[in-house]
Amino acid sequence: MNQIYHLAKVSVLNPEEATSILFSKGWSVTIAAMVLTAATCISTILAFIPNPDISEEIRANGLMFSPISTAVIVLMSSYLAAFFISRGGTWFGGKANFGQILSVMAWTQVLQVIFQTVVVMVLFIVAPLAGIMQIGFVILGVYILISFVKAAHGFRSLLMSGILVIFGSLFAFLGTGLIFGSVLNRFLS
Repeated sequence: MNQIYHLAKVSVLNPEEATSILFSKGWSVTIAAMVLTAATCISTILAFIPNPDISEEIRANGLMFSPISTAVIVLMSSYLAAFFISRGGTWFGGKANFGQILSVMAWTQVLQVIFQTVVVMVLFIVAPLAGIMQIGFVILGVYILISFVKAAHGFRSLLMSGILVIFGSLFAFLGTGLIFGSVLNRFLS
């Protein structure tokens, strides 16, 4: 637990150093995938906690807004984003491979779980503050991911890394939409 706290603290204060610490752990693609899957499931559960009326919405809209479909969509998007960010980065002279970017995505998702846990706890104490904190944590999470990708690929520019993350995520969401849409279409046909 102490190592997780230390890496989380370093991730916020010095993402480049956190990237080297993360890479020194030597996560394989399998370990990164397991961490990403576990963190995504926990994150999805935490995301559905604040709205107790969500169960009615799920029943009204069917599968599209259920926690399970949300987790599947986030996982598919994360894997595709890792692919596009690793491949796109190498096109621009970056040195990170898919496994390293997947490790970065997995750790970023763990950080989101930590952030969401804080938000849920604050939600029960001072609800209006929780919304502001959530926005701040999303911005911080995006900055950390961009900084991790910058350090992983060895880029000099945070802007280049940001563009890579934005386009990699955009392609991932489009790809996930196409995959999920075709599967859903076949399921409903």
